Amino acid sequence: MIKKLPFFVLVLFLLQIKFLYSQSNKTSTLIDNFEITMNETGLSKPQILQIKDLLIKKDQLLTENIELEKELNAKYPFVFHDQETTTKYINQQFVHSLSEIVTISQFKQLFLSQLNYRIKTIAEDKFNLSKKRYKFTVDQEAKLKKLLQETTTNEIIIKEYYSYDDNLSWNNYTEEKIKSSDKERELLKSFGLFYSKNTKTDNLIKKLIEAQVDAERINQILLALQILQERNDKRLKTWRENDVANAFNFHDPGDDEYAIYLDFREQLSKILKIEEFKTVFVSQMQNRIVRDTQKEFQILKSAYKLTDAQYDEIQKLVLEKNTEKIVTEEYYKYSYELYQQKLRAVEYRHEKNIRETIQKMMNVTMEIKK
Repeated sequence: MIKKLPFFVLVLFLLQIKFLYSQSNKTSTLIDNFEITMNETGLSKPQILQIKDLLIKKDQLLTENIELEKELNAKYPFVFHDQETTTKYINQQFVHSLSEIVTISQFKQLFLSQLNYRIKTIAEDKFNLSKKRYKFTVDQEAKLKKLLQETTTNEIIIKEYYSYDDNLSWNNYTEEKIKSSDKERELLKSFGLFYSKNTKTDNLIKKLIEAQVDAERINQILLALQILQERNDKRLKTWRENDVANAFNFHDPGDDEYAIYLDFREQLSKILKIEEFKTVFVSQMQNRIVRDTQKEFQILKSAYKLTDAQYDEIQKLVLEKNTEKIVTEEYYKYSYELYQQKLRAVEYRHEKNIRETIQKMMNVTMEIKK
């Protein structure tokens, strides 16, 4: 058995050499084939040489990574080396170096063919989602398909070009998606349709139509919503960039999520009249309206002895008061001073009416007793 061991080891060694040689040949063939693509793309000779060197180095590192994994697994019962993470890091470093050699346009020419299936699948999913929401003519379908193919291509190319840095990739990908949404919104607008990508916006559009808000103002609101999203995305991007670049990230209150939201609310109030605002959004305020009404009514009920019919009438008045009060507060939410001023007027008018009504009821009761 001992005499056979050297021969066995020799066989393993030869097999390993054969494997590495075959892998080397395969890599060499792939690089040669890719060189043809690089030439067809119009890359310069220095660019091609740099990329070939990068590819060779990447494959060497990946091979070393595999070998290291094997060695560690043979040596230790538990291995901390993470081949998957290391492979990801090697590939990210390759893409990073590649992005310093080629432009995003050249990157697209080089790698679009292998990304086409993913792009096609995502674009088709987007189209099918839109088709569920809208009724298109044949011509409109063709135009939308073309646009979605173009915008999805740009999104995926940008995402992969910057894939060496998760934050950078996300930021640029998000910016490109915003551009895509703008183009899609404009196309749908040209079809006479409202742009919506989720059921929340669908419901909003439905309520706006029910409130008889005209198409122009509906589109203004949808655009304001889009700007709200864009500003929040930009805020997150800026925050990430500052967090990476600085030891201390000073918060900008003017760029806070709530400040951005209040700007949107101001736009909304300028587009909608308060009665339209009430029609569209009052259902979202019902819990608060009912809660405040019950609380206030119980206080009045404890203070005055009235008939059941009179209590019902007072409760209706209190409900009207709280409905207008809360709608007014939400309508002018963007300005504390303004909504406080408006609230005082609303409260004074309703409370005066409630007091006078109660007084009349009590006077009637006293007259009856006489």
